[in-house]
Amino acid sequence: MEKISVPVRIFAVVIVLVGIAGMLAMRTMGPSDEPVAIPVPIQAPAQAPAKAPAQKATRPTKAATSAATPVKAKAKPAVNPVVPPSGFPVVVDKALRQHEVVVVSLVVPGARVDELAAAEAEAGAKLGGAGFLALNVLDEGVGRSLLAKLDPGQDPSVLVVTRSGEVAVELTGFADRETVAQAAASASS
Repeated sequence: MEKISVPVRIFAVVIVLVGIAGMLAMRTMGPSDEPVAIPVPIQAPAQAPAKAPAQKATRPTKAATSAATPVKAKAKPAVNPVVPPSGFPVVVDKALRQHEVVVVSLVVPGARVDELAAAEAEAGAKLGGAGFLALNVLDEGVGRSLLAKLDPGQDPSVLVVTRSGEVAVELTGFADRETVAQAAASASS
């Protein structure tokens, strides 16, 4: 059997040590256990116009009372519909007060594919006339509520939720904006 030269042995040992150091570095740089907040775009509720300051009451003249004056109807403030708790996180219930249908994208923060899928889902929600939320599935509270609402055997990436709190459509994998828009439109009809 041939003898391996000393420089080749040293090179092999160095390669093995670099490999071990790389594996240890990857193991210590794993995902953190801290929850990461994802900004959730929700439209603010419509605000009633500011009231004008009260004026002093003056006594009307006889001519003013005899003239026909139009009666102004009081504007009713916009009232958000009452939405029963859906079992989803509270932000979903808030979004359902403002929208009949809400598209919920389930994302892992920092995952590039999930960020792209969430952007497509948001664009599809706008096309379909629905609200949009991105939920961080690594958040413990979000994860628990999703497990309670969904079948654990499925792995959806986008949910279309109606005002009643029911999941109208579950989309798995990457869903483009047209697919999401069509799902949102069919859920609202």
